[in-house]
Amino acid sequence: MKEINIKDLKINVEISSVLEYINSKKAFEMDFYGKIYALNEAEKTTPLVFKTNDNTFSNEILNETIVNSSNENQIQTILENIFGKEYKIKTTASHFEIRPVGAWLEIIGLNQGRMTYFDHQTDGVEIFEEKELEDIGWQAVSLNIKYRDICMHLEKECEGFLIYYDNGMHFNGFVIVKSIEEAKGKMHQLVHAHIEEKIKDEELILDELEDDEKQALAFFKYKG
Repeated sequence: MKEINIKDLKINVEISSVLEYINSKKAFEMDFYGKIYALNEAEKTTPLVFKTNDNTFSNEILNETIVNSSNENQIQTILENIFGKEYKIKTTASHFEIRPVGAWLEIIGLNQGRMTYFDHQTDGVEIFEEKELEDIGWQAVSLNIKYRDICMHLEKECEGFLIYYDNGMHFNGFVIVKSIEEAKGKMHQLVHAHIEEKIKDEELILDELEDDEKQALAFFKYKG
């Protein structure tokens, strides 16, 4: 899984890649590698760092200006108006650099419908956004398998993205897995390994199971 700490992240973007959208007043979105997409065209497994909104091109400066790619001062002003003060912009001759850390809360909102789960330093992971994954997590809890253990396994074993803010004192972030089917398989794999270990250590005694433990073992198709 690819990990991106937004704290010191700098994204380098070709100015030419956004000029068409700016001059035609077309909405667009951007991923964490600086790739530009028409609005809603990025794959759902691609985390977004920015997306224009309904008011982006409504102010006078953006509505009436045609951007000249050779005018760095003009481009700087236009980009600052488009991205807003939370995104720190610095332009050069052919590229502009974005430092998005100030927009972290906005970025979390942008990816709300994309993330597999959100991880908070205080609350941890409380739910998987995909129902099939949440069903697995819910059943695993009955076997005393924590969401944290499952998430660490997914982050180690699955393709996808872990986007987070970590300054050494505070941490939160979100994960987007590339394949739900892969995640399901890895989760089942982990749970079966835990079941075997718990039986070996006599934390689970098959003849003395609680009803929720029996239900969980049936859910995971554990035969013993």
